Amino acid sequence: MTLTAIVGPGGARRALLAASLAVAVAGCATLNPDQDAPDFGASMAIARAHLEAGQADAAVVALGTAATLDRASKEPWLEMARIRESQGRHVDALAAAEQVLRRDPTDAAAHEITIASGLEVARRTLQRLLATEQPPDADQLATAQAIGTLMTQVFGPEFLVSDELRTQLAREAVARYKARRIEKLPEARQEAPKGDPLDLLGGD
Repeated sequence: MTLTAIVGPGGARRALLAASLAVAVAGCATLNPDQDAPDFGASMAIARAHLEAGQADAAVVALGTAATLDRASKEPWLEMARIRESQGRHVDALAAAEQVLRRDPTDAAAHEITIASGLEVARRTLQRLLATEQPPDADQLATAQAIGTLMTQVFGPEFLVSDELRTQLAREAVARYKARRIEKLPEARQEAPKGDPLDLLGGD
């Protein structure tokens, strides 16, 4: 028995059209194998799920996928920067935060990460310099002086000198002054019979 005999002439045409559409859709699916690949939103959701499960490195991988799917978005880079900062991987945090600032120079969170991680990288660098027990070369000294100048502009000149060091320097200055006075004591008595006001500072 033919298809026309079963569904009639009009039904046969509709059945053939439906079959053709089904074949066309299947063909499109075959020609577009990436249609099942995760989109930006799905990649971000996967990253959040990994992060909630405590799988930070897997979350970063998913965020990297999201970043390639939407190259203009700053969101995956900002999440990467936060994760790397929390892991203590400050160089990686800086790199990710810089990607955020390329897309949005006003992003406050990215600026905070660059400041915090940048200072931490500088601290670790100085610790390594101390561990080598080698004096810095001229270029390193010049860079350190430039950094010190910037830090005093940002935090104030007292920032670079602790209270203990300030007290120690003051005591050493008074001691040097008294030592010079003792060397010139006869002349000092003749020229300044009333004593010296620095005696009021005391000290050893």
